[in-house]
Amino acid sequence: MAIKSILCHMANDDRHRDRLELAIQLTTRFSGHLDVLYNTAPVSMPAGAAGRAASNVFLAEQREIAKKKADIIRKELDERFAKVEVGHAYHQTEGDHVEKLAEYAHLSDLVVVSQAPPKGVSSSIALHHPEEIALEAGCATLVLPHEEVFWSPGRRVGTRIAVAWRNCKEASRAVREAMPFLLEAEDVHVFTEQEEANSLKGVGIGRYLSMHGVNATVHTDIHDEGNIGEQLLARAAAYDCDLLVMGAYSRARWRELLMGGVSEYVLHHLDRPVLMSH
Repeated sequence: MAIKSILCHMANDDRHRDRLELAIQLTTRFSGHLDVLYNTAPVSMPAGAAGRAASNVFLAEQREIAKKKADIIRKELDERFAKVEVGHAYHQTEGDHVEKLAEYAHLSDLVVVSQAPPKGVSSSIALHHPEEIALEAGCATLVLPHEEVFWSPGRRVGTRIAVAWRNCKEASRAVREAMPFLLEAEDVHVFTEQEEANSLKGVGIGRYLSMHGVNATVHTDIHDEGNIGEQLLARAAAYDCDLLVMGAYSRARWRELLMGGVSEYVLHHLDRPVLMSH
């Protein structure tokens, strides 16, 4: 499926410019349209607050602060879009970040978000669990690492791609939704288990990708007895991949417990962009 509608999560955090720049880059690359969503958390009273007058003053101050932050972001966006020719629209909402993003994501092809900051790092962004977007959104979610360990702003995403494969609907959907990236990649490396590679008697992921014009190398050295998430990130690093494609697995059903832990591990330790789909 083509990537024509891209949604970028905008917030008052220290990585919002990186998300925006990548979203603009991808929108231009795929000749699409960019929707930028700025969401503010609802203003609420802190615990222990007393007195109606004091409460009203506090709420008024917080609303004014939120408005000023939103105005700053909007001005920043106007200045940036004045320098590029890309179809775009700005949306401002209030509420839960995941819920609001999901509402817009259902009619998008790709959502661009950032990894939650590590513990101990202060951030004004209220989105602490980016994996929830991958589980709720009706499209693929591209998560950028919080730290610039491997990936840096301006770098092209998808030159060398690592694909985490297991024969299930989540991984299958992730591969399909990543196809525009896969078709443009210089190198594609698929990482799976030996048993998984042999389970369909030749009708495997390598053949499927080849039929779609993607020449991929399939590696069968992922082991269930180890930390699968750690293995995947290590393989992606070893082959200098700048994008990891994988399914997003919830912990809702018992059969997803193992891979649910894999998704969580990768999202908490990623050092390069990861494209997830549920």
